[in-house]
Amino acid sequence: MTAPNTTPPQPLSEQTEVQSQHRVNKSMTALGITGFVLSIIAVLISWVPIVNNFAAILGAIALPFAIAGIVVTRRKGKKRGRGLAIAATIIAVLSIVFTLATQGMYSKAIDDTFGTTNSSTQSSTKGKTQAEGSENTKSADKEGDIDSGNYHIKLVSVTKSGNDYEGKPTAILTYELTNKKNENSNFMDVNIQAFQNGHELDTAIYMDQPEGYDAESSTQAIQPSASKTVTVGYVLEDEISPVSIEASGTLDMSDAKVTGEFSLQ
Repeated sequence: MTAPNTTPPQPLSEQTEVQSQHRVNKSMTALGITGFVLSIIAVLISWVPIVNNFAAILGAIALPFAIAGIVVTRRKGKKRGRGLAIAATIIAVLSIVFTLATQGMYSKAIDDTFGTTNSSTQSSTKGKTQAEGSENTKSADKEGDIDSGNYHIKLVSVTKSGNDYEGKPTAILTYELTNKKNENSNFMDVNIQAFQNGHELDTAIYMDQPEGYDAESSTQAIQPSASKTVTVGYVLEDEISPVSIEASGTLDMSDAKVTGEFSLQ
């Protein structure tokens, strides 16, 4: 015959409190474990290039779980799982720090690698450009390209002409200009200078237009790939000394020019 159960039944309030404590312990344990697992994964992949982009995200997700685990154990006065939650918090923070550190390290390594390559390429390009620039600064004798290759000019002749409106002797420069651009020429793109005895000559202004001289030829536009004969008059210092001509691009920084010296005819 079985002896009767003499254990007095627990009051309903005590049973409810025990069940509540079990639920709190389970909730705390789940928070701590979740934060710990996520933080471990985050710290492991924080060293892997590219993949470590997700490590910081996992660490940021693990951190609230770990902190919540600490808060729950502190509020309920329970020590179970508190160490796990603290460890999860530390590891989550470390995973974020490791991710930022490794990304900075990998970025620096990539910058150093490609920076060296780019520096070598730039140095090579710079050297080539300087060499080409040195060639461009050489003056072409009476024919060549100017204005960074936008125009081709050929200096044809410098001939004595009639006097200007002040009665001073003049000479007319004749040259051929070819437009190599994909648009109509602009007369301001080309700069022509005439010198005699080392002095720059003034442009001549005529009362009566001399034979073979077209005052508008230097300002008229030229279509792409077309050529035109241009005439410009200059006031001479004397009628004996040769005249030197320098043609260049107005805004060309390469100093490329076409020059020619002409004896007066």
